[in-house]
Amino acid sequence: MNPFALRREMQNDIFENIVPYLRRNYDSKIRRAIIKSLHLPMIFNPIHYFSKTTNNDWFIFYYAITKKLAEDAACIAISQVQTEEGTYVYEYIIAGDHNIYIFPPHFFSRYHSRFLKGATIGKQELINQYIKNNYLGFILALGSGRDKCALSSQDGYAIGDVISWQERIFMFKTFISKDLLRKDQTFAKLYDQLQEQNLLNYIVSLKNPDDFLLKEYNLYLNAKL
Repeated sequence: MNPFALRREMQNDIFENIVPYLRRNYDSKIRRAIIKSLHLPMIFNPIHYFSKTTNNDWFIFYYAITKKLAEDAACIAISQVQTEEGTYVYEYIIAGDHNIYIFPPHFFSRYHSRFLKGATIGKQELINQYIKNNYLGFILALGSGRDKCALSSQDGYAIGDVISWQERIFMFKTFISKDLLRKDQTFAKLYDQLQEQNLLNYIVSLKNPDDFLLKEYNLYLNAKL
């Protein structure tokens, strides 16, 4: 399926079927839970939805970064496709740029071995854990042609290919944990660079970067040296 067709199929199923279902059955409950929560950001356990239109199985994860977003909580919707290779996971972010992430079976094999160290865990639980641990992150463009990408998140880095910048579709083929990066000198240097880029991206995105710098780094900014 080409990138345009993939996005159209996922969008149609999500916005014509899933979103109305969520609004009828879950939005008010989720809103109350976010307002009452003392721990933000937060992500909820997945809601299962079977689409009679496409015969797709979906798992929807509500999440919130601040209480201000309680009225319009963001969602992650994942659909799983069984192939001869194993399970492919298609993730649609119902927020921001509406990115689509594709995870082939090899990705979760690497996540299991490199982050969970081979711990006993079921396939669905493994997928859910990755989604819940890594719902906040940065997409980094890599390679001279910007055709490679990395998703930096809590547990480490998802590494893969840009399928389409226009359609915002990315395929992540492998996973590198942060402790693995730190153990290897070459990886450690790249890790420091990525951390620096993440911080710079965050600072640039702020409405008032000077306030942030003065609050967090006042000691260094005012140093006499």
